[in-house]
Amino acid sequence: MMLPNEFRAAVEEILEMPRGTLKDSDSRDTVETWTSIADLQILTFISSEFGLEPEPEFMEAKTFGDLLRKLEEKLGRPWSSQV
Repeated sequence: MMLPNEFRAAVEEILEMPRGTLKDSDSRDTVETWTSIADLQILTFISSEFGLEPEPEFMEAKTFGDLLRKLEEKLGRPWSSQV
């Protein structure tokens, strides 16, 4: 299964950010390229990589850290702490 740092790198790629620059505190307000299209790309990635249904609660996350925590909840085990 994908590791948290690999997920972060994938989201950085979707958001067209340099690798290693996406912080847990980053949000749609702080990342110019985090648009509704990027939201759809992230949802699609979560669905294909983790086999999870693309649920709206993923997009309710205010920050990248919130998104990690929601993903951890859906996976049913600690995950984001491994970043």
